[in-house]
Amino acid sequence: MEFTTFQPLLWLLLLLAMGAGLWFSLVDRPSPLKFGSFALRMLGIILLVLALCRPYWKDRSDELHVVFLVDVSQSIDLASAISATEEIQQAITALDDKDSWSLFAVAESLRAFDSPDQLADLLKQWQDGIADDQFRSASNISTSSLNSRLAFPAGKSRRIVLFSDGMDTQSNSSLLSETLATLKKEKVDVQFKKLEGLKKSEAAVLSITPSSPFAYQGEVMRMQVQIASNQAMKARLRILHKGVAVREINVALKAQADNRFNLDVDMTTPGASVWTAEILPEKDFFPINNQLATTVTVKGKPRLLFLHQKPTQMRPFLRSLREQSFEVDVRGNHGLPESMDELLAFDAIVLADVPATDMSVRQMQLLRKYVADFGGGLAMFGSDNSFGLGGYYKTPVEEVLPLTSRFEKEKEKPSLAMVLVIDKSGSMSGQPIALARQAAKAAVELLSARDQIAVIGFDSQPQVISEMRSAGERAAVQSAIDSLEAGGGTDVYPSMALGREMLESASAKVKHMIILSDGQTQPADHIGLAQTMADAGITVSTVALGQGAAKELMASIAEVGNGRYYETNDPASVPQIFTKETMQASKSAIKEDLYGTVQSGDHPMMSGYEETELPFSLGYVMTEAKPTAQVLLLAETGDPLLAVSRFGLGTGMAYTSDLTEKWGGEWLAWEGCGKFWAQAFRSIVRKSDSAGLRTKSKKDQQNWIVDIRSSDPDHMPVSRIDWDGALLDANGKSRPVKIEETGLGRYRATIPLSKTDKQLSLRLHDRSNDKLKVLHYSTPYPAEYRLASKLPDSVAKLPPFDATKVRDQLTPTHRHRSVMHWFAFAGLACLLAGMMLRRI
Repeated sequence: MEFTTFQPLLWLLLLLAMGAGLWFSLVDRPSPLKFGSFALRMLGIILLVLALCRPYWKDRSDELHVVFLVDVSQSIDLASAISATEEIQQAITALDDKDSWSLFAVAESLRAFDSPDQLADLLKQWQDGIADDQFRSASNISTSSLNSRLAFPAGKSRRIVLFSDGMDTQSNSSLLSETLATLKKEKVDVQFKKLEGLKKSEAAVLSITPSSPFAYQGEVMRMQVQIASNQAMKARLRILHKGVAVREINVALKAQADNRFNLDVDMTTPGASVWTAEILPEKDFFPINNQLATTVTVKGKPRLLFLHQKPTQMRPFLRSLREQSFEVDVRGNHGLPESMDELLAFDAIVLADVPATDMSVRQMQLLRKYVADFGGGLAMFGSDNSFGLGGYYKTPVEEVLPLTSRFEKEKEKPSLAMVLVIDKSGSMSGQPIALARQAAKAAVELLSARDQIAVIGFDSQPQVISEMRSAGERAAVQSAIDSLEAGGGTDVYPSMALGREMLESASAKVKHMIILSDGQTQPADHIGLAQTMADAGITVSTVALGQGAAKELMASIAEVGNGRYYETNDPASVPQIFTKETMQASKSAIKEDLYGTVQSGDHPMMSGYEETELPFSLGYVMTEAKPTAQVLLLAETGDPLLAVSRFGLGTGMAYTSDLTEKWGGEWLAWEGCGKFWAQAFRSIVRKSDSAGLRTKSKKDQQNWIVDIRSSDPDHMPVSRIDWDGALLDANGKSRPVKIEETGLGRYRATIPLSKTDKQLSLRLHDRSNDKLKVLHYSTPYPAEYRLASKLPDSVAKLPPFDATKVRDQLTPTHRHRSVMHWFAFAGLACLLAGMMLRRI
């Protein structure tokens, strides 16, 4: 007999008080009766106190509860799993009447089943092609085994039977060993039955290992690729870079063997470049495990990316840059990379002639992070598509640049009267109408006090939001724009007619209308009205927003109205379109003539040119310098030509003229052109000074762990560093990363990984010593698809399962039977007997 607790024994101290009461008692009773009564009452109290200690007997129990765990992950052959359900049914039949059981399917998590037949039916459905790929994408054996303990009832022997290939793809082998040790300590008997792995033809890339994590440009790097295959087969193995195959060989894969192949590739791209090994087997079941990537940091020439609508116009200038040891890539207006990894392949980005309307808001936000968080350089050249003319007003790109698109309009420039005709039908509700209001207010800010503007909203009827008035009344116009709300149908013709009347009565020399709509309009003579306005000197530009817009009609109105047509599916691009169109219509942001160049600032990029007479410019875009900008070159009119400014960890540069034959012919003819601009670009390119910083990365369960060592030029460890860590995902979202000091000159960053983290960039900024290092992480395919075949030792040592001997070699167990009530009854009986004896 045992007791659950001994704390109630403190109540036995009451016996001392009872003993004192007996000693001083004045009761005149015979001594045998007196002491007998006292003894019975004391015994009763003792028994009641012992009852509070919850006593129990241990009875040996021969009853058993079995938990059957069936691995149904992708690495398991489903026919083998179905056979396991038949064995489970046989084992259930062999159990005694008082025994019990539970059945679970194991993959990413646990799923309970009421019978083996229910599980078998589901497995057969998966065989027919209706598979739960998300559930089957992992084998979480360790966690599932521990969680299954909740199914065990009290007072029965406990046994787990695991049907699996033994591969826990959610944890390492040491954790699985710890789990089995925990179960053994808790007297849970575990038996194992090996299931067959995938029998369909399958090959997987297990690893790609470069001969070195660093290389020089032009160096030949050897990539070793390890491949697993469950059958002998032929395949093609290739190395991809930027989605292009740069090396390919034919290979013969051996079944269940260590297939390793070496491929030599040229390191052509400076910076952190991603190389992907891809296997193309003749027969394959899972395509997910056919690729694996690695990153190699290539040291070489500074690399620049130029974006220009007509790349051929940049050839003379780019030729002079290449002569100055620059690696230059020139692309069209849609060539801006979509991810941070691709941006970081370049040391600076140059927007030579590309409008904001050809970029997404996300791309512009990535550019901002590229400069601010990763130390990249961003430059913009003057053109019809740059600064305000290109729609960059109040964009993330303009935040980086040292010059802003706002400026004072010259008095000799023609005045502008503009009408904004904005769709406010029900389909514009929410974000579209809010962005339309933002776009309209931005357009007002770009006009001068001599300009005039009116705003008309339309659904089935036109509504004058703001009458034609001077743009100098900016606050009143913008306040009126805030009243623009969505609701109703769509009919643009009456609003066009009303806008024409407003423009015809205006006194400005330049008259322009911008129409924004996202739907189909009522039939009317829109083209005839546009022609009438064109004949009267009124230009019309149109913006078709979304898939439902009347794109053909809007394009025809713009063509007939001598304006420009814009088409977008992203409401976020509307403000850029409006600001670009406003600047284009005002005809006031460009100066074209022969302008002398005046030096106005001291900066390292001007070193050696202080006394040099720099070439003339044939034109430039008018801008205004920000307070933080360093203006280095001015036109003889006093307007900025060249300016730089720091932005975060990087640098922005703006040159308001260009370097093509249009405005930069004098510069291109100057023999020092290449050397001057090479010096300018070297001052803004990304500085990846990581000398003394050594990193080592590893993946531990659900974390990316980066160990950092920092040393000074004398190779002595550096402690107490002020770190600034940031992580950027493939969607451009960043989050801070904590970096902890783990020893002398040793630091560690632990980054939790989620299922959505596919491509990550980690910025490590040593603010104490101004050092910067960028690391990249590519999520490999799930370990479930690695075709590993070696059984872990901890699983191999488990006793085998035999369905006919399911009750053999049970771990002894006992059932606890409470005897508390017997102690309570005996105690009450003793108290009653003591009272009766006293009355005799």
